[in-house]
Amino acid sequence: MTSLLKTMAPYEMTASWAVWPAAAPYTRTSDISFPTDGLDGVLHARSIILGLNPGDSKVERLPWQNFHTGPRHNDHFLAEAFRDTVHWGAYMTDLLTEVNSKSNTLDLTRETIQRDVAVLAGQFQALGAADPLIIVIGRKTATAFAKHERYLADTLGLTKVRWVTVPHYSAANSRVHGNSPGMYRRLVMDALKVV
Repeated sequence: MTSLLKTMAPYEMTASWAVWPAAAPYTRTSDISFPTDGLDGVLHARSIILGLNPGDSKVERLPWQNFHTGPRHNDHFLAEAFRDTVHWGAYMTDLLTEVNSKSNTLDLTRETIQRDVAVLAGQFQALGAADPLIIVIGRKTATAFAKHERYLADTLGLTKVRWVTVPHYSAANSRVHGNSPGMYRRLVMDALKVV
């Protein structure tokens, strides 16, 4: 087991890594489970992929399964977006700890977000993430993150946090990505060009 997997084991039920079994391209029928072998030298904290919150899954969660569930959640879009990029192997986690698939019912109060940003800062510190590029998924995540990025920067001893927003990959956002993993990949690559 790689040292980062051991280090981050306390978060294994809610976080994961941008690594999926090999496929090109990733489609709805691709195996997107979290691979447990061949991770030495792959996992890193140079970039961190940040969602809003863990979605409710109909299957029992296994370690490192977040962002690796079936086609219903469009997680194969993420696999396709980061395939063969420098972000492959990045740590993946969520801004909020609340498990909920209905983002319009999330508790987005200042107190809740502050509490959860403190949890996030703890994850960054455990990772040893010195100055990671944070890839924020979706506008809701970006809005909540922006209000608290100063706290995260201060906690990490940074002047500012480097971050970029990419579109959300959910089916609800199909008007943006056309329900196409390839189009989603192009949108993510375009967003990452600005950093």
